Parts: sequence; structure tokens; C-alpha cells
Amino acid sequence: MHLFIIFMLLKQNTTSAMFIGAVKWFDNNKGFGTLALPSGEELFVHIRRFKVPPEHVIQPGEVIVGDKKPDPKRSGYVAHNCRILKRPEDWKFVVSLLQKEHSVLLPDSHGREQKHNLTSLTARQLLRTQPKEQLLAMITTNFDIHFNSSIFIPYAELIDKSVAGVFEKETACDLLSKIFEYFGKHVSHQILFRVWKEKVFRYIGYPAEGDYEIPEVVFNLNATEIDWEDLDRISTYSFGKSFCADFVNALFDDLETMDKQDIEPLLPYLEFLENEDSIEKIQAIMQ
Repeated sequence: MHLFIIFMLLKQNTTSAMFIGAVKWFDNNKGFGTLALPSGEELFVHIRRFKVPPEHVIQPGEVIVGDKKPDPKRSGYVAHNCRILKRPEDWKFVVSLLQKEHSVLLPDSHGREQKHNLTSLTARQLLRTQPKEQLLAMITTNFDIHFNSSIFIPYAELIDKSVAGVFEKETACDLLSKIFEYFGKHVSHQILFRVWKEKVFRYIGYPAEGDYEIPEVVFNLNATEIDWEDLDRISTYSFGKSFCADFVNALFDDLETMDKQDIEPLLPYLEFLENEDSIEKIQAIMQ
């Protein structure tokens, strides 16, 4: 029994965990260096720990993934099974990193540590390493109606800045136009609503800045996220008056059971209500 427990403890101590980090420094002559991880940890890496030896000189800031394993010679961990992110399918790491803020500390030319966004480093690295004709497919492969709507705008902003930072203006504009047009053709109602809320229609391929009337069904499906300012904007649309009236009537559906505390925050919405009887009832309760 004791031997079994010891075996399990030893097994736990040798298990590995996946990491993603950026090269802090690397001596290409000696074949080793350190990686900076988002946790603030530094990880020793040796050239022999790469799955496939890199064909180029390893540079500071390059994003690497691998396994973090306990170091048998000293306390801490070392990097194993490493590879530099450069395959089209590695774009999934860009999407996954958007779920949470990830930054690493890397030295500048004067040796002072500066904070770098790991998501941005990864995106730009992949954009630089792919043939231009494959970039559109790489970026759009992970995008469909099931894409997490809560990260869409940060995702589009990241693509916008990364593409503009890597390519010349004409190339960047052409690629971004194709990417955002694709998004617009495959957009979900949740993403369309978020785009509408933030007025960033160009992220779904609309040709100009400004406001656009989107389908009424999108507002119905996202009604719980609509506030007074949204209604004021919607009221100018072709279906605006009837939608606003129905929306506010729904807010006061339980008027008979509502008290002053329930009604007071809803009073600004009365201007959209066309039912005089309901308005009089509400005013009577408030008095």
C-alpha cells in the first residue's frame, strides 16, 4: 500500500502541463534561453527540447507552446516538446487567448522589461509566417454562428490592429475588407446586436461609418440587453414606434403587482408608451 502511494506521488510530480509563452532571451550559439509566461514565471528552454529544431535563429518575442515539466536537476520547471507557433491551425490560440488578459514581460533594447500582449504577439507572428493567399482562410476558419459573441469585438479589433501593423496599407485594407465581409455573411444575431450596440459596423463588412437599421428580430432576440438609450435610437427606424411601444408594455406587464420602487427606474420609458390607460395607472401608483 505504501509503495502504491509513493508511486502515485512520483507520478504526480512528473506530470506535465501545457504552456504558451514568449522568448525572453535565447543564445542561439549555446542553444538555450528562457521563456516568459503570462503567470510571470520564467521557464528554461533548451534547443534539444523542441519537437522539430527551428530552421531559423530564435528571436526574443517569438511565441512558443510546449509542456512544462518539473526540472529533475533543480527546483522549478523546464520546457519540453516545444514548438514555435507558425501553422495556420495555431490561430486557435489567438481565439483562446482572448478569453482572458494575457501579457508577458520582455526586455527592450535597453534591457528594461516592458509588458507585451501575448495575444497580439501570437497574431502578428502567425500573420508574418503564412503565405498571403492563406491568411483569409486561417483567420476565418474558426468563425461561424457559434463563435463566442462576447469576444467578437475584441477579436475584430485585434485583427484590425495586427493586420495593419504587419502589412502595407493597400495589402492590409484588402485583407481586412475580405475578413470583415466574411464575418458579415456568417454573423450570429448575438454578434450583430453587439456590433449594433457599439456602432462598429465595418467589422461585419458595412461600407461606411454611422448607424444602420438591423432586422427587428435581432432586437427581439436580445431584448434583455436593451436600455433606454437603445430604444431612443430604435425609435427612428421603420419599425421603431411599434417595437418601442411593445417593449415598454412588456416592462409594465405586471403593473398590478408593482410598487413605487419597481416602477421608478422605468419612468423614463413612458415616453415610448402609447397606451394612455397604462400611463394613467402608472401615474396613479406613483402618486
